[in-house]
Amino acid sequence: MANYVTFFPVGNGDMTLFSTEDKINFMIDCNIRKESEDDESEWYDCNKYLHDNLELDGKQVYLDAFFLTHSDHDHCRGIDEYFNLCAPDDCDVNKIRINELCVPARLLVDDELANDDAKALRTEAERRLDLYGQDDFNVDGNRLKIIGYSKDLTDYSDITTVAGETICELNGKSDLGCEIFVLRPVKKDTDEKDAGVNECTASFYISFAMGDNVYSVMIMGDIECENWKEVISLNEEKEYDILLAPHHCSWHAISTEDKSTGSIDATIEEYLERSKEKAYIVASSKKIKRDTDNPPSYRAMNAYKKHVKYDSRFISTADELYNDEPIPVKLKITVQGVSKESVKTDVKRHSIYTPKSYGEY
Repeated sequence: MANYVTFFPVGNGDMTLFSTEDKINFMIDCNIRKESEDDESEWYDCNKYLHDNLELDGKQVYLDAFFLTHSDHDHCRGIDEYFNLCAPDDCDVNKIRINELCVPARLLVDDELANDDAKALRTEAERRLDLYGQDDFNVDGNRLKIIGYSKDLTDYSDITTVAGETICELNGKSDLGCEIFVLRPVKKDTDEKDAGVNECTASFYISFAMGDNVYSVMIMGDIECENWKEVISLNEEKEYDILLAPHHCSWHAISTEDKSTGSIDATIEEYLERSKEKAYIVASSKKIKRDTDNPPSYRAMNAYKKHVKYDSRFISTADELYNDEPIPVKLKITVQGVSKESVKTDVKRHSIYTPKSYGEY
């Protein structure tokens, strides 16, 4: 039996699918562009992949859960276009149903959401929140979890998971095949008016017990250097087997110094080195070039490469190709460890869904 972690090629953005040996599928973030439907598009058809690989409830494709790290558009783009953000009875079978929606507390208390997809997610989260305490709340398509504390949401403590706690149940199921430990946000950030959305990003440590071993994945959204150091200080024992390089391989995730002349933070460098012998590091970004872009940062890529055993264990989603077409990076977790799985698909064959109108990209 195996578990899979699939990182989609979505440019500077995040979209990661977890598929456990217990047939639980949950996704962290979304960045699907409308133009990916076009045969001539450079973008991978993530929607088709999901329709081809997720489980069915009758004719309805569904995710057991969707997690949002934060409300930046490159983490929620396409969520309203390709997923059902509505009551279960109103679901469109050409869209994907989210059985349980897991959102950071900041999404529900932030009055200045910057894009329509984030606003649609909040509207849907509020719809589900209104069902809390009713029987319908436990129906597929109505469940909700809040990630992180807010003083404005204390009435919902039963469905809130704060930093330092573990999510052991999704979509009403406790046999997940993994544990999801919440790393962030910490209590002081969510309600801090001057805290930026990246400081309040939800971050996760997902662990798979396989035989006598445990294999772990770190997904930290757009966390910044000082926040990552705080995570390390609170979770010194947590090494990783798979790391999604924060903020699309940004220099500012690993250093507070100048992106052209500065050095990687010593605390983060020491932490990366501890997992060197076993780790894969994935950059979900556009192609990493030797230029001044940030993200992705060429210097950050080289810093990460120092802390993997082989250069091939640093993987950029922009470099994963089959027949010159982009494909996902798929990592397989078994009792033998972590390995890279081949993904060969007809990337331009469209799904049965009906294209809808979509807003700005």
